[in-house]
Amino acid sequence: MSVRADDHRLDRVRCARGLTLIELIVVVTLAALLMGAMIIGMGATTNARIRSAATLVTSGVRVAFSRAQTTGKSTRLVFDLDQHRISLEESDIPMLVRRDDAVTGGAEGSTPQEVDAIKDAERIVDGPKAPRATFSPIAALGFEADDPSTGRELGRGVAFRRIEVAHQEDPVTSGRAYLYFWPGGMTERASIQIGRKGGEGDDGVLTLLVSPLTGRVRIVAGAKPMERPRDDSDREDRGF
Repeated sequence: MSVRADDHRLDRVRCARGLTLIELIVVVTLAALLMGAMIIGMGATTNARIRSAATLVTSGVRVAFSRAQTTGKSTRLVFDLDQHRISLEESDIPMLVRRDDAVTGGAEGSTPQEVDAIKDAERIVDGPKAPRATFSPIAALGFEADDPSTGRELGRGVAFRRIEVAHQEDPVTSGRAYLYFWPGGMTERASIQIGRKGGEGDDGVLTLLVSPLTGRVRIVAGAKPMERPRDDSDREDRGF
């Protein structure tokens, strides 16, 4: 009887061990499925925020383009690549962009770094210097705030990746970039890339291509560079 009892207890132990192993496999499988769902969900959420940020920037371009026409004042969008924010500013005097000014395009500096860079550049320039326009933050449709200088945040996990504007030779990847609008109904050719904060490659990146003559924005997938006009003029509209 004792041998049979021992065998019976051994069978029960083996059965218990088998059930425990099965349960462990089920738990691990469920955990993996939940983790995968969370990762996919986070990616989908970030992609939605990137699309929302692209809509925000597109709205900003439309507001700036229309405001410059209706007020008769030069206007600019400010892209803060370090804080991942966009704001709207207006000038006190008429302004024409200077292509040889890679910092602000001919406007006064808004940050200590810009002011120092402008001073260094002007030391090597002889002759009279045209007055620089001063831009101040303004509240407008979509940019209402107690402090307009704070602008609008792109969204959690979303960042400007790279910005190209016609008055600058090199793309901007840090600091500030400016896109100017004039009362006559014209802006600069530009490429504004938005993607995941800290991301690499083209995955999830959206590029906003701005038409200089109409201010229209075309949103395309991937990192697209700004198309330089063939005759080094902005008097071309590529149909968007």
